[in-house]
Order: sequence, then structure tokens, then C-alpha cells
Amino acid sequence: MAMDIPETNQKTEEAQISSTEQSSLPEEPIILKNLFPKIEKDLDALFPEPSMKKLLKDVVRTRQKNERFLKLINLGNILPEEESDSEKMP
Repeated sequence: MAMDIPETNQKTEEAQISSTEQSSLPEEPIILKNLFPKIEKDLDALFPEPSMKKLLKDVVRTRQKNERFLKLINLGNILPEEESDSEKMP
């Protein structure tokens, strides 16, 4: 069991290093006016915190993914259900 502990610590350190590398990349500033062009209010002034801007950006991405999924369903790309046995019999 003593051998398992260093491996676990090593995996944790690797995960921390990879997350540190990702966070060290400079992120583009989130401009809420570009994410919500139809809104007339200044959303950047209403939500100045970067964490809130990131949350709103995630909401936009999720909404876009949902819209794409719904379009996929509406286009009939999902196979129609087969007829049940009772419907096949005359």
C-alpha cells in the first residue's frame, strides 16, 4: 500500500502542472456586448467581475450547443422508431 501513495501524489502533481500550464496562457478579455448583441444595456458595466463574465460566456456556449442539438433532432437525423409488433399484425 505504501507504493500506491507516491503514485497518487505523482498523478495529482501532474494534474496540477497541466492546469497551471493552461491558466498561464493569456486569455482574451470577455466582452459581453459581443456575446449578447441584442441587449441594449451595458452588460460589461453591470457585470465587471471576470468570474461572472466567464459564467455568462459559458451560458452562451451551452445555449449554442443546445440549439445545434435541437436542429439535429428537427432535421430527422435520428432514426425513426420501428413499428411495434401489434402494429405489424393485420
